[in-house]
Formats: sequence, C-alpha cells, structure tokens
Amino acid sequence: MSRKLAIFLFWMLGFGLGFTGYLCLPGLTGWFSTALPNFLNQAMIGALIAGVAGSALSTFTIVCWANRAA
Repeated sequence: MSRKLAIFLFWMLGFGLGFTGYLCLPGLTGWFSTALPNFLNQAMIGALIAGVAGSALSTFTIVCWANRAA
C-alpha cells in the first residue's frame, strides 16, 4: 500500500468517526450529564467523548496497520 493511500484512508477514517460522533453527541452528552456530577458542563463532556473516541480509534488503526504482514 502506498503512503499516500494509507494517509488518505486514515483521513477518511477520522472523517467518518467525526461525522458519526457529531450525530451521536447529543444523546451521549445527555446521558453523561446525568451520570457525572455537575462540575462538568456539556461542552466539556462532549470534548472528552470526542477526544477519547478519536484517540482510541486512531491508535487502534495505526497499530493494526503497523503490525500487518507486508
């Protein structure tokens, strides 16, 4: 796989995650706001959800890509 194709695929994966996260964020934010104490506002909870999901998915995909059989 060429380097440009790999970068494009990772970009598409990130875009897909961001798009899906944007659609799912209102429901998740509402659930977390009732589950967590009131010291976190909805913007902070949304940023935490997006950050954790994005970092987990990108780390998983890069590790799988790096360990593939060449």
